[in-house]
Amino acid sequence: MNIAGKIYFSQNWNGKLDCNFFTTLRLQNDNKYIVGESYEIVVKKVPFCVAKIVEVRYILLDDINDWVARLDTGYNADNCKVLLRTMYKHKNIDWRTQKLAYLMLEKHNPYL
Repeated sequence: MNIAGKIYFSQNWNGKLDCNFFTTLRLQNDNKYIVGESYEIVVKKVPFCVAKIVEVRYILLDDINDWVARLDTGYNADNCKVLLRTMYKHKNIDWRTQKLAYLMLEKHNPYL
């Protein structure tokens, strides 16, 4: 299996990484997040599994509703937005125009 890169998590938000399919919200990066490619999933600097991106949808921060937020992070929409702003606070982002890649991944190979 060819690994296209790594996707890092600071924690297993909402226990989602224990599922066969899980989502993550990331800044849009069409060169990094590619449908059909497999990625090593790393949690707290420890390899966790290999997962393939099966779908990418693009949304704005303001498009995050409670449904998306609770499934992805376990938080409501407002707290999820605060979390994302905090995660990317070191970048100069205009959240009115910055697209987020809403990734759906399928787990292939758990390391645990």
